[in-house]
Amino acid sequence: MVGIDEKIADTRRLAAMTNLNNDREQFDRKNYRIPVAFDDYFRAGLYQIGPVVPDTEYSGDPNRPGPQKRDPVTGLLVWKLPVMDRAESNTRRASYDVLLLSDTEPVPTTQEIAPGYRPIALEDVTIQPRIAGQGEYKFIQNTVRANGFAAPPATGGRSASSGGVKNAG
Repeated sequence: MVGIDEKIADTRRLAAMTNLNNDREQFDRKNYRIPVAFDDYFRAGLYQIGPVVPDTEYSGDPNRPGPQKRDPVTGLLVWKLPVMDRAESNTRRASYDVLLLSDTEPVPTTQEIAPGYRPIALEDVTIQPRIAGQGEYKFIQNTVRANGFAAPPATGGRSASSGGVKNAG
């Protein structure tokens, strides 16, 4: 039978080994982000539906917002971008905020197609799965982060000089 002293010694050895491993760069499960290509994740496109605003800490006083949040992984300022994801089939989940990480306020690179409605592309997109919902109505939702706006996508339509009706003669 193993004595108490031996169990304590084993625990201390294990703690010492764990401490040695902490000196090296470790896998951080809490802030793990999965890099994805914009075109793969947003196959049907993404639309900005509001202005880019700073993501601030909660202060309790609506007249005096707290300081702007910083990303714990990169140390960059966090900005919120309200978007509409056309590929989302559930209308309640189609609109959400993308977190933009930048030291300066990100500026969209495309023009509005209607008031408050602009097609966008993002650079360096990452997703982080999390549990959302309440009670028995929980579901997996992704926190989407990006480093800013990408250059405007090339238009895939016809140019003014091409297309039209072919001559059948």
